[in-house]
Amino acid sequence: MKNTTHTDINPGHYIGTINGRPVQVVDVMEAFFVDDAHLSQAIKYLLRAGRKGKSSYLEDVGKCLWWCAKAIMYHGGIVELPPKCKPTTQKVGTRYKVGKSTGPR
Repeated sequence: MKNTTHTDINPGHYIGTINGRPVQVVDVMEAFFVDDAHLSQAIKYLLRAGRKGKSSYLEDVGKCLWWCAKAIMYHGGIVELPPKCKPTTQKVGTRYKVGKSTGPR
């Protein structure tokens, strides 16, 4: 288990407890989704939903939904997100920058 002390690089909104033991979100990401970057990101946003001061619960759950949709599409499926859940996407290198939706596309 990694360091579970809150620091600037290890913020409190990514630390929780399971059965009284501290656990970092990254521990869950690595344990369950080591080969699936999309679901790893989805679980990160779901687990921090409502815990990060600058992000709202709905924003984080929307980002989780967006990453789940990306996983479905990556594996050949088709998904249609509701307009309010569609963050804008701008490809930056090999990563995606997720922002607020500007409405239906």
